[in-house]
Amino acid sequence: MTTTPSVPNLRIFYLLLIGVGSLLAHLATEFAAMGTDADAVLFSPRHWYLGLAVVVGTIAFIVRGRALIRHAQGQRDLKRILSIGLDGLPLHAKGARYYALTAGLQLGIGALTQIGEGCPFCSHDVIAGLLGALLTVVLLAVLTHALRARLPNIVCALVGHLTRETELQAPTFVRPRLGGAPASLGVWFPLLFNRPPPYLQPHYASA
Repeated sequence: MTTTPSVPNLRIFYLLLIGVGSLLAHLATEFAAMGTDADAVLFSPRHWYLGLAVVVGTIAFIVRGRALIRHAQGQRDLKRILSIGLDGLPLHAKGARYYALTAGLQLGIGALTQIGEGCPFCSHDVIAGLLGALLTVVLLAVLTHALRARLPNIVCALVGHLTRETELQAPTFVRPRLGGAPASLGVWFPLLFNRPPPYLQPHYASA
């Protein structure tokens, strides 16, 4: 009886996608509504949690990505895992409803973060801010749709490139060849094996 190995799901990567989209929508809202005045808000203490979220998201992406690669037994198996994982996402990660759901979550979370900060853009051009956020999530949805079908091939190509780079950068140690003088010269002292043998004159016994 054979058992099917468990396949890592891609839900964590989908949550990271929503987080990235909401962060971009948040920043797009401020810059579209406030213009250059958003520079003062960008690096203000209000955004400390956004920086923390970026750090945590990056660590989670690296850790889960490495686990996914280690789970795969070769590039073909990695491509299979990614294809199955994409089908396990909401609405199978396909169709207009999936992209509308993703964009809606990104807009909603981005709006909640704005409210949590006290809505700094509300005293500026609110319509421009909302349009900027909407345009951002739409462009991100178009990019996601373009990469969706090619994602397994892109990841496999990237993994193969990184593997080759690691192999090229790995240090190569040459093991010294250990051995003494040739067997035929073993009668000579090792430090003198390259000298010619002494000339031996015949010795005749006296009568």
